[in-house]
Amino acid sequence: MFVYRFLNDFKTMLEDAIIENGEQGFSNIIRSQKPINCIHEIIKHDLIRCGVDEKNIFPPLNNSKPEIKLAGFLKQKDQDICVTPNNVEKKAILVKWGPLSFENKEDVYGFDFSQHCLVVNMHSQMRSIAKNTDTLFERTFAESLNLHMRYPKMVLGELYVIPIKEYSLELSKSKQIGFENRMVNIEKYISFFHAISGRKDEKDSLWKYEKCCLLIVNLCSKIPFFYNNSYELICDGIISKDFKIEYADIGFHNFTQDLLAQYAKRFDIKNLQTC
Repeated sequence: MFVYRFLNDFKTMLEDAIIENGEQGFSNIIRSQKPINCIHEIIKHDLIRCGVDEKNIFPPLNNSKPEIKLAGFLKQKDQDICVTPNNVEKKAILVKWGPLSFENKEDVYGFDFSQHCLVVNMHSQMRSIAKNTDTLFERTFAESLNLHMRYPKMVLGELYVIPIKEYSLELSKSKQIGFENRMVNIEKYISFFHAISGRKDEKDSLWKYEKCCLLIVNLCSKIPFFYNNSYELICDGIISKDFKIEYADIGFHNFTQDLLAQYAKRFDIKNLQTC
């Protein structure tokens, strides 16, 4: 399955950087965005598997450019993956809403074209996870608001990659691969992403995403893998057996399909398929 190929590339990039240049190498490879681009490719391939026309996906397969910059309420931002519509005309307009109205900005796509896009953004955190949790949550919350305040019908997805254990800072300094003894607080992340996932229609809360995926990965294993459901997490001692949320609801397997199903309820799904 292509997911495991790209997940293995993700792990290999991180660990090769540590072995070659220690902690500085780890920091540099994270800043380069190359590892997270492996995760982008997983979603692109899955969109194509589900019937999306490859030509509608930006950036294209195996590329990190060009990105589609959409004008939200607060700011214009490059989207990690944007599936553009076939049958909706672009119509450039001057931005006359929100704080952007004071900056003389142009929206090169226009309202209708932008709202008919399917957008997926992706993030990951491999180090200092507990320290950055609140910042992550606030940023994720704000990104959906920025787009939905302008485009209430837009279908928006968020995929977040989190390891069950962080790479060891001390071992990285000596160019060795290892992991911290403590587990990441996975229950907190499941609770957050479950709470902001599942937006049903344009009248639903603007801060929600149509679908979130929390990709929980085990990088400690020689061959990396991801978890599918709460049962697997309980068996590995990652979450409590009393934890009430079913992780599969925000797992990977139905992520792309659920986004496309929501799109089909609001727009013509042929917009995203081969003409």
